[in-house]
Amino acid sequence: MIQVHVFSKGQEVRDVPVAELSEVRTEPRTLVWVDLVSATPEELAAMGEEFHVHELALASCAARSKQRPRIEEFEGQVLLIAYASKPVAEGQPVDLHELDLIAGQNFLLTFHGGAPIDAAEVARRITARPELAKQGSGFLLYVVLDELVDTFFPTLDRIGERIEDVEETVFEATAGDAQSEIFALRRDLVAIRRVVGPMRDAMIVLLRRDLGLFTRESQRYLQDIYDHMIRIVESVEDYQDLAAGALEASLAVVSNRVGTVARNLGAYAAIFAVVTMISGVYGMNFQHMPELAWRYGYGWALGLMVVTASGLWIYFKRKGWL
Repeated sequence: MIQVHVFSKGQEVRDVPVAELSEVRTEPRTLVWVDLVSATPEELAAMGEEFHVHELALASCAARSKQRPRIEEFEGQVLLIAYASKPVAEGQPVDLHELDLIAGQNFLLTFHGGAPIDAAEVARRITARPELAKQGSGFLLYVVLDELVDTFFPTLDRIGERIEDVEETVFEATAGDAQSEIFALRRDLVAIRRVVGPMRDAMIVLLRRDLGLFTRESQRYLQDIYDHMIRIVESVEDYQDLAAGALEASLAVVSNRVGTVARNLGAYAAIFAVVTMISGVYGMNFQHMPELAWRYGYGWALGLMVVTASGLWIYFKRKGWL
């Protein structure tokens, strides 16, 4: 599906045929944005013909497998592979959606599989700043990337809340159950880090190379995207440290509980060892054992067992072993 947005003189026109885009984008102070959702080979070919897109750039946009975020420069154009984060239900892994962008002097092509950005909001922001839209595709690229990058902040806020919940449950009786949640958090953080790290590097390349596509004012706005990427990367690193600390604390708690159980079992084993020793002594079948013929020998043996067991129990209780 193709959605065409043409911005001219502070107005948006959406009924421009695809076949006329090559002529429309030659008009002065006109900005063209084409948003393609699940583009077909025919639609990709049409974009290549109307905007003279390099075949390698089209091949990257047509790729079905997830690609590593990167930036590639072609003659008069730049290809940027980026990602957005979509909200998911509680307990579900983080959902990342690829967005491929091709920017030229006064046009922007976006390829994705299903609404990672709000096209209506992007169009509203562009029409609200016609003086910046007249400067070329730099401001449009900034708005799209800004909408894209902002999708990560709610996801990271949710991860932060999950980490706080895990930290509260680590020292509870069900601390062992927290480990599965910690591993799920770490998987989500690794998935986010794999895309935001290269996206940050791509923004560095975009800002440092003199591509001749964006004005100085547009580059200032793109610098704001880079600052946001730095914040996201730092948040991911901070949450990874917190998750690692929570995992270590959980393992320490479990280890301490295992040690406590082992200590309790050791104390009871010592008590029963003494009782067993006494019963073993009086269970021997030697002929000359005075207590065997004693009228109160049975009671004496039982009493000795009770006294020694009680004494050891009191001792271990005071030592904190029971």
